[in-house]
Amino acid sequence: MRIAVCDDELFYVQNIIERIKNYEFRDTKPTIIDGYTNGNELIDAFRIEPYDLVFLDIELDESQNGIELAKMIKDIKANCIFIFITAYHYYLPESMWIGADLFIDKPIDQKLFQRELHHANQVYKRLNCTVLFSTTEGKIYIKTDQILYLETSYGKYKLKTTNHHYFGNLKTITKSKQQLLDFHFFQLNRSIIINFKHVKSFCFDYITMTNDDILPLTKRIRKEFKEKYFNFIDKEM
Repeated sequence: MRIAVCDDELFYVQNIIERIKNYEFRDTKPTIIDGYTNGNELIDAFRIEPYDLVFLDIELDESQNGIELAKMIKDIKANCIFIFITAYHYYLPESMWIGADLFIDKPIDQKLFQRELHHANQVYKRLNCTVLFSTTEGKIYIKTDQILYLETSYGKYKLKTTNHHYFGNLKTITKSKQQLLDFHFFQLNRSIIINFKHVKSFCFDYITMTNDDILPLTKRIRKEFKEKYFNFIDKEM
């Protein structure tokens, strides 16, 4: 995991980096922790090699705004994880609108910092989890975050992702199916397993996925789907 810290006050840059270094990562440890006191320098470095997690002050100086920097970063890497650190609460709605995962007040409380860093680390692991599929194109590791749904029929399967469709023999993915269900996936019916993350909306008898595919929602499974989907939403928030 590559981490960047950007604040116009050098004290906070050094302080946050020290807190990150002292945090006990259980498995996914940072490979890079870089500090910046200028947003333009952060953007220049981000264009060369993007970061996975960015601690970003909202009011860097009179000429720079963390919200605008975050939008530029999102254009480069849409799934970058943000933690805004600021004393200005009135920025909270806009920061959440652009996809900030966390929001920490200054001065920084250590317990809150550790809790939010733990959450950011969990988000990172979820974004980078992969599952092995034996496809007609060969064995391929696919990020769970890119999978929309898995559909099976007559001993074969079709895997729809955000950028490709994969096909294969159902017998080869027994373990892969179970791995999906251990993540944020749901068995919609005997043939389809969906990714909660890619549910765009749902109505009484159907679900619309983020690629606009419409999948049936039967009365038998409706209650369980709603309970587990809203639990997923609560955890994401």
